[in-house]
Amino acid sequence: MNAYRYFTMHLPYLNSPEFLSFALHIMTCLEVPVHLFGAYCIIFKTPATMKSVKFSMLNLHFWSVFLDLTISLLTGPYVLFPALVGRSLGILKFFGVSTPIQLYLIVTLFPTVGVSITAILENRYYLLFARDTLWKFFRIPFLGSLYLASFSCFLPCYFSIPDQKEAMKEVLEKTPALLEYASNADLFVLSVDFHLFFFTLVIMIALVTGTSVTFARLLHRNMKERSQQMNVSNQTIQLQKIFFRAIFIQTSMPICILIFPLNYLVFSMYSGYFNQAVNNLCFIVTAFHGLLSTTIMIIVHKPYRDVFYDTFCERIHRILRPGSRMTYSLSTVSKTTG
Repeated sequence: MNAYRYFTMHLPYLNSPEFLSFALHIMTCLEVPVHLFGAYCIIFKTPATMKSVKFSMLNLHFWSVFLDLTISLLTGPYVLFPALVGRSLGILKFFGVSTPIQLYLIVTLFPTVGVSITAILENRYYLLFARDTLWKFFRIPFLGSLYLASFSCFLPCYFSIPDQKEAMKEVLEKTPALLEYASNADLFVLSVDFHLFFFTLVIMIALVTGTSVTFARLLHRNMKERSQQMNVSNQTIQLQKIFFRAIFIQTSMPICILIFPLNYLVFSMYSGYFNQAVNNLCFIVTAFHGLLSTTIMIIVHKPYRDVFYDTFCERIHRILRPGSRMTYSLSTVSKTTG
């Protein structure tokens, strides 16, 4: 009861752009040092055994960081789902960047991150199993077309932006709950009909998910066949399996975080349900995606985990406990006196 009373008392603040802006600024402060450390690990601490995947990992890291900072710092989207109405709270607004351009940036970055995940899996598949096949002639045009689709998927919505005055009037007729927010002159209406936006989103999600799953299955099947041919004793195959599992964890867990915002988006649009506190929460969760991705990357890849241990854990331990030595594994941390 007390929790419910506390929530209802603070609901107006949770609905507000001030709450969203404050939360996203906190996220930015957390993200920047973690992302910089992740980039440092990839660029300077990737071992020779991972050299073939270095560019793909850096590419995914770049787009994930770009998406994170676009949401939490550059645009700060305050969107009033189920209506495609909102405004920017980010720094691009103060540099005079138009709202449609900011929307274009956000919408295109989501599938671009997905394509970058596909690129990592395709890179592994090509280097391990397809160097001497016809795929080597098609892989670059294939990946290029995926990136092109990501960058252009929002164009139909962008070129069909309605007259703002008439569109706002129609939106308020459909969703009267938005009336208390309509006094803000900065509100921008992307569309009065969500179907074009929604189906564009569904097509891109299906395309990116389908290609990623396809290469993941190809990798898994070929590794299994090769390990059976070599009686599961080949060390190289075992190392590739470990690396594949690490990549799978790195890419799949952050995607799971996005399931909640996407499901709520679908539910809100088709039911007409409006709850601005949940809308704000969805963008906070989405902004958490890249931070989680970078953190998991550092944890699951042993070379980067070792760098983190040497840079932070061991130095802090030496300061707190001089004369002792710290040893660790992924699952446990133990101390032994030197």
